Amino acid sequence: MLFNVGIALAGTGRRILFVDADPQANLTGTALSASSYLEQIEAEQTIYHALLPVIRTTGEPLVMNPIKIRDTAWIIPGHILLSQYEESLATGWSDTLAGRYAGFQQTTAFWRVIESAASAVNADTVLIDVGPSVGALNRAVLLSSDGFVVPLSPDLFSLTALPSVGGAITSWVGEWTVAVSQAKRTGVDLQLPGGLPAGRPAPLGYISQQFASYRSAPTAAFQRWLNEIPGAYVRDVAGKLANAGLKVPAAVGQIGTVRNLSSLVPMAQEANAAIFELSGAEARGAQYVRAKDTLGDFIALGEDIERRMAEVG
Repeated sequence: MLFNVGIALAGTGRRILFVDADPQANLTGTALSASSYLEQIEAEQTIYHALLPVIRTTGEPLVMNPIKIRDTAWIIPGHILLSQYEESLATGWSDTLAGRYAGFQQTTAFWRVIESAASAVNADTVLIDVGPSVGALNRAVLLSSDGFVVPLSPDLFSLTALPSVGGAITSWVGEWTVAVSQAKRTGVDLQLPGGLPAGRPAPLGYISQQFASYRSAPTAAFQRWLNEIPGAYVRDVAGKLANAGLKVPAAVGQIGTVRNLSSLVPMAQEANAAIFELSGAEARGAQYVRAKDTLGDFIALGEDIERRMAEVG
């Protein structure tokens, strides 16, 4: 979904930088062909390679050259070994909370890589893909971000995950505030290249996705979860963060809905294309029409996210 939203916005002239911060690298697999991705690995042009000096505690993160994938879209590819960065983050968090340079060097390395890359391509928006966890890697990513969007499927798993998401981010923001105070006390904030991220990601809303439909309406099996999600999101995510002092957009909650596009998704992945970019040879007949119809949906989602980000920014 993130790839489709970003490519749709790029088609309107926005300058979009994608960052694959999921060790599974699904975003990279969608954006780049296998041969192109292998070239980037061999050239050591992935987010893992940029962070390698920090992982090995040998220096600062490296400058990345984002890979151009459209006229106004670039990507920093992911890598399965990014999980090594998560391991270093887990052990370095205590140093961060104590205001020590080594901890802040590790925690802010991801943010500094992204800031540098976004500046290099003059990006209007950076879209970061993360895995479904509340671990140390996602903590570093969220504290590096201005806002976040939660993709939700209409099922029990999504509902039970929301308290963990809201609770974890609330805790991270609070701990980061303490850590920054310590850094200012010890003078570490003045030693770090580029300073420190704000560490106050705004909950921009959620997008409901992957439900079965009948005559363009959700089937009854999913309607129950769709009905429960709005209240659960406000209570367990937006409400918690608002109480912690973070800005929340006035239109709190659902940004939009993405229907189950079934066979179009693997087609687009195989073609390294957004769904609406599929050609008549790749998606035929009614499938081609459905694919083209998604462009307006993804532009609307992207523009609503932009509006909410501008509101809380």
